[in-house]
Amino acid sequence: MSASESKSASKSKLASSKKSAGKTNDKKGSLVKVVVLEDVGKWISPQAGEKFFLSVAPALPEVIFQIDCDAAGPFVWEWSMQWGAKVSGLREKLPRGVLLKTFKLSGKTTTDKPKWRLDLNGDVLGGVLTVQIVVDGNQYKRSVHICGKNPEKSEILAYLSSFSDSSGYEKIIEQETKAKHFLDIDGEPVVAFDNGYGLAQLTNPAPSYHQVWNWKENIKAGISLYAACRQRAKKMLDAHLPYSEEMLINETYARWNGGGYYGWDVKANKWVLRVNILCDSSTGNIGWNMVDPENSGKTEADLRDRDKDVYRLGKKGQDDEHRWQYSGICYADHLRNADE
Repeated sequence: MSASESKSASKSKLASSKKSAGKTNDKKGSLVKVVVLEDVGKWISPQAGEKFFLSVAPALPEVIFQIDCDAAGPFVWEWSMQWGAKVSGLREKLPRGVLLKTFKLSGKTTTDKPKWRLDLNGDVLGGVLTVQIVVDGNQYKRSVHICGKNPEKSEILAYLSSFSDSSGYEKIIEQETKAKHFLDIDGEPVVAFDNGYGLAQLTNPAPSYHQVWNWKENIKAGISLYAACRQRAKKMLDAHLPYSEEMLINETYARWNGGGYYGWDVKANKWVLRVNILCDSSTGNIGWNMVDPENSGKTEADLRDRDKDVYRLGKKGQDDEHRWQYSGICYADHLRNADE
């Protein structure tokens, strides 16, 4: 057989071994994800398009990639994990919304035998995992799904208790995501419209792929940010003693939300609210500056009726006719009163 004939035969062999591991589903409202996965070569395991779950620990699932091959090693495996982060909110509903970002990580590993036990160098990730290898000119390629499962709230609280500077942070976790890291319906992390990811709703700095999928790393990054907010709050309050622990928590919560709670009143010689704010008690962090003439003299009910229909628009819903705002003070009050 000539070189050109050999190449042609090889291409023919690859073409005949390719198949779709999934198919599209165009039915509106269907809970089946629209995924097409290319599958090449003869495999012993895993099954094409098979779904695996991270353990709650969390840790990668036990997956053995093994090709049907008699060739001698070494075998060089290439893997790629990819996940498209689409807006979900907390509702158990599919399809998800707009794609915000695509996370991707890849690597190589070598084995003596034609099989490889899943190991991403210590990372705990999810999404579509594609593994491929070329042996004696023959290509093998297979993709599977890696999904996540939510830890129990008791497991979350136990993990939080291992950090000395986490007091009060459990209320933020409850407020942000109701202690939910993954949607149960698809096993993927919670994603907010503002690029908030997972239990801690990490936004800025943007979390890594690992921090998005590993719920413990997600919380650890959140606690680090929370501790920084607490340190800044303490530094400010230390300028004028005394102050209470409740005041420190109020200022910390407000700063977490992107604001502040107190300001120093020189004439009164005490800490006071930074802004004369009236909070919408039906929300977590929305209120009105009552110094604003458009709000002054109106009740909470009056202002809510005027503005509630544009809350969903975010900042685009704030204009001359709708004088509401996001407020760290309201966020802190909401958290503090959550158990009452």
